Amino acid sequence: MEINTNSLQFLFGSTIRALFKQSGKEFENQGLNLSPEQHYLLRILTSQEESIQSDLAEIMQKDKSAIMRHVDQLEKSGYVVRVNDAVDRRKKHIVITEAGTELLQKCETVIANLMVKNLQGISDDELTTFKKVLSKMKENAEK
Repeated sequence: MEINTNSLQFLFGSTIRALFKQSGKEFENQGLNLSPEQHYLLRILTSQEESIQSDLAEIMQKDKSAIMRHVDQLEKSGYVVRVNDAVDRRKKHIVITEAGTELLQKCETVIANLMVKNLQGISDDELTTFKKVLSKMKENAEK
């Protein structure tokens, strides 16, 4: 079976993989010990007051065990801590540490620079249209 490299599915998938590979390589080049998935996880943790593993799994659209592996690595590196819930002792909130926040800021600078590079030759109007189309496609897929 021949792969249609012009199909939307192929283009989306290969673009996402290329962007993740690019950011992972640049994190490594900058001496930042973080994978693109872990970067995304830290970014989520800074945008939410309280995060538990199941919430993170839902947001990242990954299974809980994959999230647990990332959290374990981040905790081992000192970038997150698990905090007991005040009401339900079985619940552990994942909280970003100061070291995690500092690392995230460095990663955000790397990502911003990569976005400037990756958006070269794309007008603001094209980008706005692209975002609208992606939003509509996502909305249709979730129906």
